[in-house]
Parts: sequence; structure tokens; C-alpha cells
Amino acid sequence: MALLFGVTVGILAIVAILIISALPLYFAVKFLGGKATIFKVLMVNLIVGVIGAALDMPIIGFVLLLFVYKEVFKMSWLSAFLAWILQFIVAGALLFLASFLSLGVAIL
Repeated sequence: MALLFGVTVGILAIVAILIISALPLYFAVKFLGGKATIFKVLMVNLIVGVIGAALDMPIIGFVLLLFVYKEVFKMSWLSAFLAWILQFIVAGALLFLASFLSLGVAIL
């Protein structure tokens, strides 16, 4: 019974981590007017991860990443590039907010 509980908690933790890691791209695409859902963003993250792992050429991988963003989210090339940049800004803001909140909790 304890093993089943541990496996269930592990699977739920992995799903939560995947969803949280997809939020910066989701917010970036929504901000730029793309057609995004959490499921689409999760699939794009997985596709881009596989492409990045399979390719040994960063420039071609980057162009393919932008192409995937462009096609899946129905964006222009410039919007796809801006979404790529904006996701890092959103991720940084979320990390700053999380660290700020955790520091506030630690002081209490």
C-alpha cells in the first residue's frame, strides 16, 4: 500500500512540475495573441525537448523550435521569436516571485 501511495505521489509530482514548467510559455504566447492551451504548450515542450536532444546543431534546433511555435500557436516568425524571449522573462519573474514569497514565509 505504501508503494502504491509513493508511486501515485511521484506521478502527481511529475505532472505538476510539467504544468508549472509550461506556464511561462503559455503566458508568453497568450500575451502575444497566439492560440495556446496548457495541453498544447505541454506537447510543444515535449516536442521541442525531443528535437533538442536529437539534434547536435543548435542553430537548426533553434529554427525548428521557432517553426514549431509558429505552426502550433498560429503565430508569425517574429511573434514566435518574441514568445521565445518572453518565456524567459516570465520564468524569471515567476522565480523572483516564488523566492520573494518563500523569503517572506521564512521570516515569519
